Amino acid sequence: MSALLLIMASAFIHAILNLLTKQAEDKFAVRLLIGTCSAALTLPALFVLPLPRGLAAILLLATAVVHAVYEYLLVRSYERAAFSVAYPVARGSGPLFAALGVMCVLNQPVGGFEILGIALVGGGVVGLGWSQRKTAGAWSGMAYALATGCTVGAYTLIDATGVRAVSDPFVYVAWFFVAYGVAVLGVALAARGRAVLVSARRQIGWAPLLGTLAAASYGAALLAYRMGGTARLAALRETSVLFGTGLAVLFLHERMGPRRWLAAAAIALGAMVLAGA
Repeated sequence: MSALLLIMASAFIHAILNLLTKQAEDKFAVRLLIGTCSAALTLPALFVLPLPRGLAAILLLATAVVHAVYEYLLVRSYERAAFSVAYPVARGSGPLFAALGVMCVLNQPVGGFEILGIALVGGGVVGLGWSQRKTAGAWSGMAYALATGCTVGAYTLIDATGVRAVSDPFVYVAWFFVAYGVAVLGVALAARGRAVLVSARRQIGWAPLLGTLAAASYGAALLAYRMGGTARLAALRETSVLFGTGLAVLFLHERMGPRRWLAAAAIALGAMVLAGA
């Protein structure tokens, strides 16, 4: 129950962060603030926490690289497609890749109900994106979103392994945000140059909120992953698309047709199957 509560809280906060990213004029600047501010929040803890070594250190380096790619692809998907297209496809395809990695790399058993739940969640959220395929820019945005989903699956697998590779989970969580902050800074500067720093400075008032939300969202997810059932929890986290879709309807005034409601129902059913698996 603790893992489920953590993962659902993570999903809701994640949807809010991505909605704020989509609405931003300079999306790389917002992602830069999210990454660097969440890193700044965890810096005091580094004075009392040891530096990860061995496998954990290697995984931190790997997740920084994957998150850099993730940030670039995510922003490009938001630049080319509606939130109700890019966000569901990116998040929906993630648990499918994560489950495959769990089965092949972590050797965790995945039962029939878990496979069914993952398929329902993944199929439902991809269906949400597919229902908007005729929207201008949807195909390009969906391509970027699918690529984003690949990185979601990759970093979920990496971080689920990393948080188990240390005796104290907070060691990996704290150092993760430092690695993430460096990765976001690098990709933002590479994509936009020094102009992104000027843009981020204009939005600095949002920094404390963005950093806190980011730290709470992925920190909760990492702690949940440590409790086990990575495939199930990773898929449940992707129910953030339900929260995201609701927020898009309320704040972006995007419409929900019958097919999209059917896809949303598949997500809800998949979540229930996974919770009981």
